Amino acid sequence: MKYIPKITIALLVVFTCSAVFAGQWVYKPMSINAQKGDIILSTSPGFIMDLLAILGCYWSHSGMAVDNGFNIRHNTMYVSEVPIEYNYIWFIKTTPKRMDPNRLSNGLPGILTEDIDTTYNVTQNFNAAGGAVLKPTAANEALYRQYLQLAADKLLYVKAYYRVNAYVNMYQLDYVNYYITGRGNHCSGTCWYANYFAGKTMNVAYIPPSLVTQCAYNLYNSVKNMVRDEAGGFGAFIIDIEGLFGTGADEKIANQIVNTFGWDRSWDTSAYWKSYINQVSATANAPDHLLLYTYTNPAGKNPGVQTTSSSYYGQVDPLVITSGYYYWVD
Repeated sequence: MKYIPKITIALLVVFTCSAVFAGQWVYKPMSINAQKGDIILSTSPGFIMDLLAILGCYWSHSGMAVDNGFNIRHNTMYVSEVPIEYNYIWFIKTTPKRMDPNRLSNGLPGILTEDIDTTYNVTQNFNAAGGAVLKPTAANEALYRQYLQLAADKLLYVKAYYRVNAYVNMYQLDYVNYYITGRGNHCSGTCWYANYFAGKTMNVAYIPPSLVTQCAYNLYNSVKNMVRDEAGGFGAFIIDIEGLFGTGADEKIANQIVNTFGWDRSWDTSAYWKSYINQVSATANAPDHLLLYTYTNPAGKNPGVQTTSSSYYGQVDPLVITSGYYYWVD
């Protein structure tokens, strides 16, 4: 019986300590300074950025925050994963013949959701340097946030391919949650449709034939150079030999991409586009076209086409990334 008090005291200490220290460490993932429905803008090197710069744009990719800063939903295409058909000399694979037409026209992964760490550090679909968050002004925040949250919910439902041709004709996204061949959009067109499905019809840019032609030639030359760089020294030599007898692989791939860009002729490696490109105008938004027309971007241009009545987005904030961390919860 003389040990009972000691046991009782020990149990009291254990239970008291448990009560005092009850709780757990919780991890808060990496986040950005965005709320649900805000649009995230990103720069990136490459031929798309070169093409959009012709239009006075600074940003080349966009997506939408689908919660308060932890996940971005966007539409993209992994060009490096499009299957390539090759030419052969005997049994030796030499130069590209063409890209798979179906995958070029219907780009994958299409619309997807990524957390902040993944999209900025792993897939690098978004670039932190030069990034921005498009949101309502402080005066309109309380009124507009409900509509932007609805737009994010609409985007969470939609599933679609990435469409190269959407740079010329943006009106090709359906409110469905499954892939439809020949339907989809590009990044900023998808953000536009999220607002449209939620009841807000934002303005759409008109690109005249002269600028479309300039963009097409820029795209053609960029792809040609990219193919030659990927081919290496011997591959470039074979391409030059092919060119002596017709169209080289670099020209064929470049033709195919521009034909897809202008007419969705993803199977066509001919110079079809050169005969008709000066007749093509574009009705589509690049990321900068989602801005107010009064906003001057970091390139010193004013490509935005929105007004205070056509858009809920009136403020551009620099992107701020907060690293993930643990905190104690009682």
